[in-house]
Amino acid sequence: MKTAILTGANGFIGAHLLRRLLAQGWRVYALGRSAAESRWPDRVFAALREVGSTDGLDGNLSCHEVELSASELKPDDLLPADFSAPEATLFHVAGDTRFRPSDVGLQRRLNISAPLHLVGALKGRISRMIHVSTAYVAGKRTGLIREGELDCGQDFWNSYEQSKFDAEIAVTRLCHDEGIPLVIVRPSIITNDRQSGRASTFTHLNAMVEVVSRIQEYYGLADGQVVSKAIRLVANPQASPNLAPVDSIIPALLQIAESAAAPGRAFHLCHPRPQPNREVMALIYEAFKVKDLLALEYVEEIPKPMSHTEEMISRSLKVYAPYLNSRCEFDVSNSRSLVPDYDDHFTPLDVPYIRKVIQFQRQKRQQG
Repeated sequence: MKTAILTGANGFIGAHLLRRLLAQGWRVYALGRSAAESRWPDRVFAALREVGSTDGLDGNLSCHEVELSASELKPDDLLPADFSAPEATLFHVAGDTRFRPSDVGLQRRLNISAPLHLVGALKGRISRMIHVSTAYVAGKRTGLIREGELDCGQDFWNSYEQSKFDAEIAVTRLCHDEGIPLVIVRPSIITNDRQSGRASTFTHLNAMVEVVSRIQEYYGLADGQVVSKAIRLVANPQASPNLAPVDSIIPALLQIAESAAAPGRAFHLCHPRPQPNREVMALIYEAFKVKDLLALEYVEEIPKPMSHTEEMISRSLKVYAPYLNSRCEFDVSNSRSLVPDYDDHFTPLDVPYIRKVIQFQRQKRQQG
């Protein structure tokens, strides 16, 4: 039986990965901590239930309490005493993904120190490490971003990008020194599940949908109604933020993780054909039934005074502006080399998908 040690099992990517590992017969040891309102096993199963049915999936799952940001980790704190799977694969998915964390030092401990401590504690017990990074270690670069590139002297948009960049360098060095095969996977902007519209994290697509939802709520509007026929949006209509539904990347991630040719390489888990802002916004308007009722103008800056609607939009999307206006193209040659049907895992965003996202977000708002 294949064995996985998994961090971040309660997160968006982690829960989808956990479910697929269990469905394929892996033995999984999920590492994480309890929260004030729930124990760690409860957090893991709650995340699994959000992904789908848990029937028959719990027999090979063990949840182990550990504070990953601790200054020191010991093997006995991470795994049961009778653990005997030297061929185990470490999937490190946990991390702080906030662009504006209240404590940058804590974010760096979670994103940089934690994987180093894990490797130190688990050496001799793992056969390889799968380190989940982000395609946006590219920072403020533009143009084609190749998978084999990392340090190109780039600057970064936020502390999250910087911390994941520094983590890649540190983890690569440590795994080399310890003789642990390392695979780095770099997802782009992970969006809602295509089947259910669910997401446990709030990202760019959710923000774009939420803008319209807030406008509706503020003005008491229903689908098919608008308060203004003209709205200005600070965005490049031709820019193509790389939006990749979570269930598109998980099969490719696992296939890469198991490949004998993967160690020592980095892999972009990105949409091979990202759609431009103009097209995505048109889908959102169509899903809300306001496509022909709005005249959207894309501008570089909105001179004051703004309308209330424009202020709401600008405030909601401000933190995502660098990604909405991204001029990066992510090379996926390495991913395609190990996943021959890589492109087939990705479909264009469409109105039915956006409607699932809208319905999911409405349900979440009703639940408080």
